[in-house]
Amino acid sequence: MHIHALSNNGTTPDGALVRRESQSADGLRVLDSVLAMRPTPDVVLRARQRVEYDGDVRSWVRYSLQREPGGVDVAFERADLPPGVGNGVPSFARYLLVLELATVGAWVEYTQLDDADPTRTRHALLVRTDTQPLLLPDGVSTSAMRIDQLLDGTPANAFWCDNFGVLQADYIETFPDGSQLSGVSWRTTWEGIEPWLDAEVRGALDASGILA
Repeated sequence: MHIHALSNNGTTPDGALVRRESQSADGLRVLDSVLAMRPTPDVVLRARQRVEYDGDVRSWVRYSLQREPGGVDVAFERADLPPGVGNGVPSFARYLLVLELATVGAWVEYTQLDDADPTRTRHALLVRTDTQPLLLPDGVSTSAMRIDQLLDGTPANAFWCDNFGVLQADYIETFPDGSQLSGVSWRTTWEGIEPWLDAEVRGALDASGILA
């Protein structure tokens, strides 16, 4: 299980992104990602994406997405889509491409799917730059390798990686209803994030089952 604190203002945690990797009953690899946070005082954002893939996430077999607010609840089987439609990577699964690039290569070019409609795509590029000093929001100073993402040529997310994976990310998420969320996430532990979570955000994580 991998836990990142989420901060819409860049300093104080107001949510968490929890990822869990496993294997499905039919032998596929699974990346389950659950996001719960309070982007504004009166809203709790809940999103869950499950991606099942065979070896390489670019060869995904099926994925699903649920999101509230917005009432998004979709699931896709790649085999059921028209030929050529769905080639690409669901947005939450780019995490696996970042980990791949942190290990080998200078850049990764791919297609990012619109999670609610895989027939809509964006050209995506991940570019590995260099190792930089990094001051984490919790005050820890370290250094990490930076990876930048461009979507249709426009700078989007940035990731800083160490030997254990993604350490910090500056994220810009655009959801199916057009709403956008930006902020900072950083790797933490459950003990490190739990005291910051209000009851409704904690309840959303508990209800997802991702923490079990």
